[in-house]
Amino acid sequence: MSTIVVAQKNGITCIGADTMSCLGSLRQKAHHIVNKTKITKIGDTYIGLTGTSASLVVMNSYFANPERPRDFSSTAAIFETFRHAHHWMKAEYFMSTQPSKDEEYETTQFYGLIANPHGIFALYSYRSAQQFHKFWSAGSGRDYALGAMQTVYDQAESVVDIVKAGLNAAAEFDSATAGPFEIFTCDLAEAAKPLKKAKRKS
Repeated sequence: MSTIVVAQKNGITCIGADTMSCLGSLRQKAHHIVNKTKITKIGDTYIGLTGTSASLVVMNSYFANPERPRDFSSTAAIFETFRHAHHWMKAEYFMSTQPSKDEEYETTQFYGLIANPHGIFALYSYRSAQQFHKFWSAGSGRDYALGAMQTVYDQAESVVDIVKAGLNAAAEFDSATAGPFEIFTCDLAEAAKPLKKAKRKS
């Protein structure tokens, strides 16, 4: 597994991930592996995926075709982007949708986080997305990361420090998470920035 975190504060979004891979009980730390990243950039959007490393390879290959639609500006746009991708994932990449009586829809085997000028989002296997106001985390170290980011969020001025707090906590307590970390930032678009509260006149 992995730990991936996103946060936004003071007009900046940030995404970070650990760099360790696991094959069962075998741990592959970053200094052993060249292609250790769990985060990719598509246009102005950073996407980090948990789970099998093949998912990032497939996503990069799919979006390498410039004719394929990609819009990550809202939860609805993310859904439509991956709804379109689902057909090609099955046809070209032999994606297993794992149909069963318990599944309402076919799955798209992607689970991760997104950070871009429009905000921070979680991407789920049914192609749906959620958008967050402050921070979120995904992966095996998620609970530790969420607790750490909750603790430091209001006091921290730098969004990078918030992300580092989450990743450091996950690496400390989760056996499938280890540094070094990869961290990327981008400025929020003006339309996505929270409105400042007006000062009261005495």
